[in-house]
Amino acid sequence: MKRERRVAGRRRVRAQCTAVSRWWLVAAFLFAGCGDDEAAPADAASDSAVDAGPVVPASTDHCAYAPMPATARAGGTVEPGAISAGAAEGILPVPVGATLGAYAARAGFLGSGNKVDRRFMEIAGAFNPSIGVETWPKMRALALTAGDETVVVLKVDLGIADDDLSFRVAAALGPDFAGKVLLVASHSHSGWGHFSTHSGLQVGFGAFRPRVQRAMVDALVELARDALDARVPARIGVAHDPAFDPEDRVNRDRRGENDELAGGRRDDHDLFVVRVDAAGDGRPIALLSVFGMHGTLMDADNQLASTDAPGGVERALEESFDEPVVVMHLQGTGGDVSPVGTGGVECEGGWCHSYARAESVGRWARDAVLEAWAEAEGAAVDTVELEMVTRSIPLGPDWRTFTVRGGALEYAPFDGETDADGIIYGDDGAIVSPVDEFNAPFGAALCGEDHDAFFPMGQLPGTRRAGPYRSCVSVDVAATILGETLVLPFEARPVCGSTRTTLSAIRLGEWLLVSFPGEPLTLYGDHVRSLSPVAPERTIVLGYAQDHMGYLLTADDWLLAGYEPSINFWGPLEGEHVAAQAAALMQLAVTDEREDATEGAADRWAPPDRPDELPIPDPSPMAGTVPETVPEQVFVRGGAPITDPRPPASVPRLGVVRMAWIGEDPLAGSPRVTLQRETAPGASDFEDVARRSGRPVSDQDFLLFHTPAPLLRDGDSPRTHYWVVEWQAVTPWGTASLDDVEDRAGLPLGRYRIHVEGTGYTLDSDPIEVVPGSLTTDVEVVGTTVVLRAGYLARDGFRLLDLTEPSNRYVPLRRGPVRVEVELADASTRTFDDVAPDAPGELSVELAASDPAVTRVRVEDRFGNSGEVVP
Repeated sequence: MKRERRVAGRRRVRAQCTAVSRWWLVAAFLFAGCGDDEAAPADAASDSAVDAGPVVPASTDHCAYAPMPATARAGGTVEPGAISAGAAEGILPVPVGATLGAYAARAGFLGSGNKVDRRFMEIAGAFNPSIGVETWPKMRALALTAGDETVVVLKVDLGIADDDLSFRVAAALGPDFAGKVLLVASHSHSGWGHFSTHSGLQVGFGAFRPRVQRAMVDALVELARDALDARVPARIGVAHDPAFDPEDRVNRDRRGENDELAGGRRDDHDLFVVRVDAAGDGRPIALLSVFGMHGTLMDADNQLASTDAPGGVERALEESFDEPVVVMHLQGTGGDVSPVGTGGVECEGGWCHSYARAESVGRWARDAVLEAWAEAEGAAVDTVELEMVTRSIPLGPDWRTFTVRGGALEYAPFDGETDADGIIYGDDGAIVSPVDEFNAPFGAALCGEDHDAFFPMGQLPGTRRAGPYRSCVSVDVAATILGETLVLPFEARPVCGSTRTTLSAIRLGEWLLVSFPGEPLTLYGDHVRSLSPVAPERTIVLGYAQDHMGYLLTADDWLLAGYEPSINFWGPLEGEHVAAQAAALMQLAVTDEREDATEGAADRWAPPDRPDELPIPDPSPMAGTVPETVPEQVFVRGGAPITDPRPPASVPRLGVVRMAWIGEDPLAGSPRVTLQRETAPGASDFEDVARRSGRPVSDQDFLLFHTPAPLLRDGDSPRTHYWVVEWQAVTPWGTASLDDVEDRAGLPLGRYRIHVEGTGYTLDSDPIEVVPGSLTTDVEVVGTTVVLRAGYLARDGFRLLDLTEPSNRYVPLRRGPVRVEVELADASTRTFDDVAPDAPGELSVELAASDPAVTRVRVEDRFGNSGEVVP
């Protein structure tokens, strides 16, 4: 069949499909398809078809490109210079109601991530909206200067990075920052969406919202300036631990398909720590930890914004200092590495998520990171060679771009027509070149699975028996279908965001940091380090940085199939192409010349500005008031409606209280909640409860929920916005002298209140008296031995109480001293102080042989929580 006939037939089928309603379109393509393009009718008989001539790459005329501004300070010489550094942190300003990114299962009715109710939020559109916050997604900045070079590292709690964000921030900071801004994402799958300009990624991040991007850019620019203004003379040290987390309590290898490759059973065990201290008084300024780990403790059903496992690492490290230190956990080769953790909460139906498990990940990682931090102090210097280079690199649709291994491996021309020969490996086991199976003029996705393409019309030619290529779907077809079903504004194909990406490299003395725009796998990191111009152990691979193009694998790894090859656009050779481009950039970074890295490089994709189509916020004349009653539709955990919007006058330790109020439309802002405590008994003055670092207790100890009423807007009528906060009365993480998990039941007694800083209002709850909690206790008397089983029970809890047992089930008492009082039949009492548990939750005391029978036993822990039991 001639190429012209094939394309014409494909266009006819596509036109027929898009003419039907989008609901039928989904059913047709998911279950049968609108047709197989191998059976598509031809426009003319084969003997009259005209050969289309030489194959040419698909046109990108619909994409706007712009030259990158010349690298700032190019033309000089890299010499050691005195170091100055400053850091800053803040909250990413995105409204509750925005969808959470990185799970396509949140994509409306096509996804499996269930909604909590029928609410519709305009910002989320066809995607499941978020309903509140567990931990606020944050942004952090580190500004470094050495000699005449200045760079800014920005860390954001988002699922991915986006180079349009990075470019806009650098442009706003001025020409001195061209190519000097590095943006790294945490890869939390519960971070905000709506910011990615890559339309192919909107399936996982929601429709692009200009308002969200503008708010992020403005906030990041201000944060960067704060860090620049905070610079003081500084020292920097770097340490490397090549055997991080040997017991897999922090992270683990999740990809079994590549176990046959050398090193394939390994997770990312390389920990790097960058230490930044003030040169004068040694005050710590910033800590950067680097190792790979997904932010996937929360699944797609979670609809509270959360920093997930990476945030747990940062919180553990932040609260290891007696003052605020900016902590950034930067991702390493985390593409095939999952978070682990222990404890958490046990869920049995209903709306339940184990936010507590993220804290355990941080606790297991903390000691190793702090050991490396201490080691880095010995390597710290106050002068260093510093240079950063950034460039845009081409991706598809030109198949010649992906020629790798010195020309030994390449693609056959992308003509969209020629059937693959199905021969993937030669007799020697090497990959056969040219690769003709990935015949995808517009790119392809969803490869690596053992089934035919979901959309038959998008099957790559001749790949129905071609191993990892079998499930590939042409992006052209997939974008057409998904654009209709999810109301996403896909541009013409190829998707412009898939045609360029951005790389950066930073020379920091003898160390080299190199960014990758996606999810590098562990073996891919090994490959990159083998290409580095400095020693592998001094090459720090940063994933999820500057941009996102899916998973980054070597060709051999990609061809072993599995999940990871399903999420990239340009097939098995894309990863090695990016690695080769990174190697060239690293080489520039280590020379003594300050090069303009944009010379000879590709123009960057420059997404056009788009109008903001979101409505103005609802007026909220009652914001800051506590209603007499709360509508049943207002969402809370457990599903039972709120009978009293005010918290109770008292709560036992480990108990949960909640407070409801009428607040602002999230499009106008979101309230910040802090915990306050009475300064002295009866004083009626309250102050913020502070963690060890000095930061206020403002999230993680709370769960914040939002519900609009009505759930569905009635025309243009404004809605009333209800907010609910839940607080569990446990010792906040980071409380000085009470920071162990075993200290959670020791929240200092006294009167507390919940303080709300809203948009244009403040609100304080009535005082809440925290009283001692209860111990659950069993007793057995064996001869003269009283054997006790004691622990805590917080069935409604959501905080971490134990590193082994579920925190919302029985948690054994693990630490003494414990006071045991045994009441005897003659009304006498035997008291035993300083009893230590024989095992978790197990206590025993000895009576005299002459003592009468035991009638009651009372147990009191070291905090005054108690329980009693009758044998």
